[in-house]
Amino acid sequence: MTPLSFLFPVLFAFLFSQDNNLQLGQDLSKDARILANTSVFISDNATLSPSMRTIESDLELFYVMASINLSQSKYSARQQGKHHIQTWRFNEGNIKAIHQIETTMALDTVVTQRYLEDRAPTQQRIQNNFKFRTYAVSTTDALIKLYYLTEYEQGLLEYKIDDRHVELMYSRKKQGLSDLMPKIKDELDRFVVDLSKE
Repeated sequence: MTPLSFLFPVLFAFLFSQDNNLQLGQDLSKDARILANTSVFISDNATLSPSMRTIESDLELFYVMASINLSQSKYSARQQGKHHIQTWRFNEGNIKAIHQIETTMALDTVVTQRYLEDRAPTQQRIQNNFKFRTYAVSTTDALIKLYYLTEYEQGLLEYKIDDRHVELMYSRKKQGLSDLMPKIKDELDRFVVDLSKE
C-alpha cells in the first residue's frame, strides 16, 4: 500500500467528521472576540436600552445549544443552490431539530453615490465574498425557538429567542454587506421556516 492510498481513508474520515459537525460553538467564540474589539449599535425589540451585557447573557443559551450531545440525533446534509444545509433531528425530548445553513455568496455590483451639494454622482464598484452561517432550533412548542446569523469576517449579525429579535450594526462594516443584507435576511428567514416545517 502506497503512503498516498493509506492516507485516503484517513482524509475521507476527517472530511466526513468535519462535515457532520455543528459549528455553533466555534462561531460563538469567534463572534465574542469580534464584539470585544468592535463598537456596535444594538437594536433590540425587547428593551429600549440594550447593552453588551444583555447580549452576553442571551448568548449563554446558544452556548448551551452548542454543547448538546448530537449522538442520539439523525443527521442529514444536502445542497440547495448556494446553501449547504445540515440538520440534526431528535426523536425524543423538547428539541425537534437543529439546522445549520452555510451560505456562500459573491457580490459584484456598482453603487451610485449621490450628493446633496451640486456634485455629480459617482459610481463605485464593490466586489466581495461572504460566508454566512445560520443556526435555527425547532422545539416541540416553537417552530423557531432560537435563531442565530453570523458572517465569517463581520461576526454576529442578528439572533432571535422566541419573539425577541436583536440586530447588530457595526461601525466598521464589511464592504458590500449593507447591499446584501436585506435580500439575504429575507431569503434565510423563508428558508428556515420551510426547514422547520419539515
